[in-house]
Amino acid sequence: MTGSLHGETSYGIICTRIKSEYMSSAISPPKNLRALEALVREHGLGETLQRSEKFWYPPVQSGISALDAKLGGGLPRGSISEITGRSSSGRTGLILGALARATRGGEIAAYVDATDCLDPGSAEEVGVALERLLWIRCDEPGRAHRRNGHGRGDEAWQAANLVAAAGAFGVVAVDLGGISQRQMVWWQRRPWMRLKHALESTSTALVVLAERHLAGSAADMVLELYRERAEWDGLLGGIGIRADVVRDKVRAA
Repeated sequence: MTGSLHGETSYGIICTRIKSEYMSSAISPPKNLRALEALVREHGLGETLQRSEKFWYPPVQSGISALDAKLGGGLPRGSISEITGRSSSGRTGLILGALARATRGGEIAAYVDATDCLDPGSAEEVGVALERLLWIRCDEPGRAHRRNGHGRGDEAWQAANLVAAAGAFGVVAVDLGGISQRQMVWWQRRPWMRLKHALESTSTALVVLAERHLAGSAADMVLELYRERAEWDGLLGGIGIRADVVRDKVRAA
């Protein structure tokens, strides 16, 4: 697919370089989900059909050869993976490496940003092709959310389900870094198995980034990251990371 993803939706701010600046536009919140769905369909990304058999697709490489070898090639497609760890443990750097590999290889990717923490400059620096990244911002400054405190969580959950069901995104990252303990409990109660079934037989690798395990038994792979040293040398080069594979249903099958 050629061209860049761009459009108007406060659900999705589409990364585009215009005169070296990152621009965004928005419409009123009631049209958010419809606008995102229309954008996905407009670019021919809603191609998923029900299939009777499950296909195997090569995993998404992280760009860290030792970790990819540990994972049997990388992050599995057609399933949910979780990258957990405390703040500054390397979660964002790891997923940006995977997004860089995918987008530079010609795939379309999505970043569901629940707390508006993605830095497009850092993403581009590590190699992410921004014109092939759908950046879905769910916590833009100045936006009002529902009084129950879960408005942005609802937006992120619905957006994740929509792009996952589309079937044409190579990688869908759901970044929940920085959410509160109360919000974590809310996310743990989501119907993750329904999302898992929507991903089956697609080539989409859905990766959840959070401080702790949230997807329950629906996650086929769970990684826990620990930072061992910190010496600034680029995005990941100066951070010593230990990655423990807590769960790997794919290789165990």
